[in-house]
Amino acid sequence: MDPIFDPEQLRTDADVAFCDERTVDDRADVDYFAGIGGLVAVGITNHDGAVLLLNSPHGWRLPYGPVGDDEDWLAAGRRLAETLTGVDCATDRVERVTRVARSTEDGDHEATSFDVVLRMEPVDGEPLGDDPAFGPWETVELGWFDSVPSDAYWDHGDAVDDIERFVD
Repeated sequence: MDPIFDPEQLRTDADVAFCDERTVDDRADVDYFAGIGGLVAVGITNHDGAVLLLNSPHGWRLPYGPVGDDEDWLAAGRRLAETLTGVDCATDRVERVTRVARSTEDGDHEATSFDVVLRMEPVDGEPLGDDPAFGPWETVELGWFDSVPSDAYWDHGDAVDDIERFVD
C-alpha cells in the first residue's frame, strides 16, 4: 500500500468505512488533538481467529496510539503492531476512518483529528513483545481474544464495533 499522510483521501474509497463525528471536549483534550494527526488503532489477528486487545482504563479495545501531523499512518500502525507483538507486521488494509471535529463547550478552541483502524495481516501464534510499552503508557496489559470480552469498552460504541470487525 502507498503511504497515507492524509486520511481524508480515503473518504471516497468504497472499501473504507468513513464517517464524521463532532465532540465537545475539555480544553486539554482539544489541545492534545490539535498537536497530532489523530489516533491509529491496529487490528492484529492470528491464524486461529483471535484478536490482540489492550486493556485501557475503560475496558478492552483494539490497541491504539498517536500519529504525528506529518506522519505516515501505515508506518505508525506497523510500528505499534510490531512493538506490541515483537514480530514483523504488515498492513492488510484500512478498515475505518473517522474525522473528528473537536471543540470546547464555549467554542473558543477547536481541533480536527482522525481515528484510523488498520487491519494487519494475521500473525502466527499469540506473540507479545518483550516490552510492549508505547505512547503514554509505561506498561500495558494485552490479551488475545476470540470474541468481544464482557469487560470491553462498551461505553464507546466504536471500540466494540471495531473489535467485532476482527473476531469471527
